[in-house]
Amino acid sequence: MRRAILLLACAAWLSACSSPEPPAQPDGPKFNLDRSRMSVSGISSGAYMAGQLHVAHSATFHGAALLAGGPYYCAEGSLQKGLGPCIKGGDTGLDALLSYAVEMADSGQIDALQNLADDKVWLFHGKQDAAVSEEVVAAARALYKRIANGIETQFVVDVDVTHGMPTIDKGAPCSELKSPFLNACGYDAAGALLAALHGPLEARGKASGELRQVDQPGYDEAVMLPEAYLYVPASCAAGEACGLHVAFHGCQQSAEFAGDAFARDAGYNEWAESNHLLVLYPQVASSKIAPMNPLGCWDWWGYTGANYATRSAAQISSVMATIDAISASSD
Repeated sequence: MRRAILLLACAAWLSACSSPEPPAQPDGPKFNLDRSRMSVSGISSGAYMAGQLHVAHSATFHGAALLAGGPYYCAEGSLQKGLGPCIKGGDTGLDALLSYAVEMADSGQIDALQNLADDKVWLFHGKQDAAVSEEVVAAARALYKRIANGIETQFVVDVDVTHGMPTIDKGAPCSELKSPFLNACGYDAAGALLAALHGPLEARGKASGELRQVDQPGYDEAVMLPEAYLYVPASCAAGEACGLHVAFHGCQQSAEFAGDAFARDAGYNEWAESNHLLVLYPQVASSKIAPMNPLGCWDWWGYTGANYATRSAAQISSVMATIDAISASSD
């Protein structure tokens, strides 16, 4: 149980002081990005990060999938709340979270909330998941519905899996929680969420494209690794217009802990190949000193600064700069 909880969050918090400058964009491969087909997903701490990116940049991302993660800004900058109701369930304070989202939108620190009204949100909680309460994921769904009346949501709760990424045949058995936190359950979560976010898909293919490494601008200040993984289907490499899906790993799933296992085996790439989608796998860094983040978790409680859930957040800024850097056009 303790190990499962640690997969979601680190054991200490230290806030940074100021908003970062926009990261510089490096030179590198450029792709013809279809910005009408952009979505995001994440598991565990990555689910919180996916929700933050989606809400902060709702004009850019048109759907989100959260696996074992809770509502936007759930921790409210407090690790104590994060380790409490934001993991164990109970009162997550939806009124306060809604008020914060409205305040941030009104002040221009996140995109207009009405952008979310026609988005799709897919949520998942494994039946054997003892790390995160089902109530927490239900709270994420409830907040989305309160933020954007009419938003389309789907909540999957009937897959018999622990706190890991369910796949068709990659990883440990469904009931085993161990690195790299992929679980071979005969359930294709990546395919299910991509279909929910993007509509009917072409059949799952062979991941015959290339898994590359690309620079993450501003990585140091954002407490991220220098490079992210990017899956590039052959059609995208040839110049075809391709959508983009951003997939956030959970704690102890980054390249520091698991190499490219999440980027290679989570199941996204097979669908990306046949459906002309680039898949970006941002990579967070661990830290045993300030800010304390020994398990390499995404910042969903404030260790990079009080603005961690806004457009100016260090990690969100780095991800957006990475996207701009790989796009042939910034339009």
